Amino acid sequence: MTSSSPTSSSSDDFVHILQHNAATATADEETGTTVSNENNNNMSAAAQRSLLQTLWSEATSTTDLHQRRSRVTRRISPTATSNNNTHQPSSDTSTSLLSKRSHVGKKKKSMSPRGYNNYSRRTKRVATKVWLAALAALAMALLIKIHVFLYQVLTTRNNNKNFDGLLSISSDTNNIDGVDAATIQQLLDNHNIDVEDTHSKMTLQEAHSHKLKGLPLPPNNIDTSQYTIRMNTWHRNEQLLLSINHHAKCEGVAEIQIIWCDTQNDPPDSILHHSSGKVKIERHHVNSLNERFKIVLDTPTVAILSLDDDVLRPCEALDAAFVRWMRHPERMVGFDVRTHVVESNNDHGDGMKNSNNNNNNNNNKESNTKTEGAATATGTTNWKYGYLSTTEKSNSYSLTLPRASFLHKDYLDLYIMAMPRPIYLYVAQHFECEDIAMSFFVSSLTGGRPPLITDYWAVKSMVKLYSEKKISGGKDHKSARDKCVDHFAQLLGVKEDGEWGPLQTADLIHYDEDRMFGYGAEPEDWDDIDELSMSSGRLKEFVLSMKELKVKSNKDQLKWLMRKKTETMKEAKKVGMIEKTEEWEERWKSGGDET
Repeated sequence: MTSSSPTSSSSDDFVHILQHNAATATADEETGTTVSNENNNNMSAAAQRSLLQTLWSEATSTTDLHQRRSRVTRRISPTATSNNNTHQPSSDTSTSLLSKRSHVGKKKKSMSPRGYNNYSRRTKRVATKVWLAALAALAMALLIKIHVFLYQVLTTRNNNKNFDGLLSISSDTNNIDGVDAATIQQLLDNHNIDVEDTHSKMTLQEAHSHKLKGLPLPPNNIDTSQYTIRMNTWHRNEQLLLSINHHAKCEGVAEIQIIWCDTQNDPPDSILHHSSGKVKIERHHVNSLNERFKIVLDTPTVAILSLDDDVLRPCEALDAAFVRWMRHPERMVGFDVRTHVVESNNDHGDGMKNSNNNNNNNNNKESNTKTEGAATATGTTNWKYGYLSTTEKSNSYSLTLPRASFLHKDYLDLYIMAMPRPIYLYVAQHFECEDIAMSFFVSSLTGGRPPLITDYWAVKSMVKLYSEKKISGGKDHKSARDKCVDHFAQLLGVKEDGEWGPLQTADLIHYDEDRMFGYGAEPEDWDDIDELSMSSGRLKEFVLSMKELKVKSNKDQLKWLMRKKTETMKEAKKVGMIEKTEEWEERWKSGGDET
């Protein structure tokens, strides 16, 4: 009780002071303004006293002085404004404004918690949706990774099945039993093989079941009148251009496709834009002898003439082989003959013999094709490669070389897809034996029968272009080809115990009195071929010319052959690319220009 008395007294004093100041301010306003005394006396003395007491209690408070001071200012502002303005609103208007402001403030205070709760709930819902979306994305990514992992595992297992038989391979020993994973990776890194070709796309059994595309009936059909040359080349542009210049003149050539595996250099313009209009460059990013059988550009014909860039033959020789191929499109028809030599393992290397040795010393004419007879009943055999000298001496052959041979287009695709991978990978790694592989492959698909050969005069019509550097050869060349013959025959099932064997051999020369014709397996007589069955005038005339040549003397036949060879080598001889000619001696032996 004692503490309230000073406060009350101080409050009364403060009220009296404010009243005095208010009266003074009113007197000043009366002298300088037009505000009437009646308006200044609108607020009653009791209301002024109540307001002043409120101001005093707030002024003596010890909490939040700055906010309370601002509140006082807001509460006084209507009065101050009314005192300072030339037009003062009525007390009813001021009361209504204060009541409205107070109502709005209460409304804001009453709505604030509910608005905050609504905002909080919306935020939680959005956050929940975001988390659910993130979890769904994470689950989807995890599921994709699982699928990728399972696919890789299954793919690896399937590839491993192909590599189960691929044992390590040694470059020194030329072992072709298989290739390990490290060697395959090296081949991929060196661009010697495509990753898609590291495993077969077709089994050998499926290749045997494949039906070749048939030849359409004449007349006026390109497949029975022309063929496509696919020419393999490597850094021999001069020989390549000479070969193109000659073979482009042949009417039977529909197109010349150049297998270009040199990714570092482009073909010369003289080849790229050859004047014949028959030349197309087939670019390969893989450097391998397998690529010669990999068709990138579609061929306009079913008949394919596989040809090396350093071999020339008269157009008539090509037509002779083409006619023979058309009558047997499932066979390989070649010019170059080779044979395989069989050695029994029980002979310890001393019993090497030709596969046709049982018929070597007799004149058995009843059968043109003979099966392998050298395998012993007590042991396996080892096959070796027989060069041309061995082949001609034995008068028998079992394979031909794709450096000049006619093939059905499908055989090239089957080689890429179905060739056993140990063979395919060996060729890719060692750059050899692709010719043995193709010849044995076609023989495997035709029941072990040997390839067919064109007429003897056509075989002997070859013109070889000179090359300083030989692609094949060397001290290990023979031993490598021996292994190719033995292992390839085993993998392709054409050995004595093979599923599609044994590989048969055939006589080369059948009639001593007519050596220029009827060469190789299943010889045919030109007299038995109806020229009217040919689909083009060129081939009709050619068949007639062969019938005329056949009845000429051997001397006249040789003169005709020499004339055709001279025409074939004319351009090459002029530039010194025919070995042992005067032009060649002048260019290469006298130190002349070698460009």
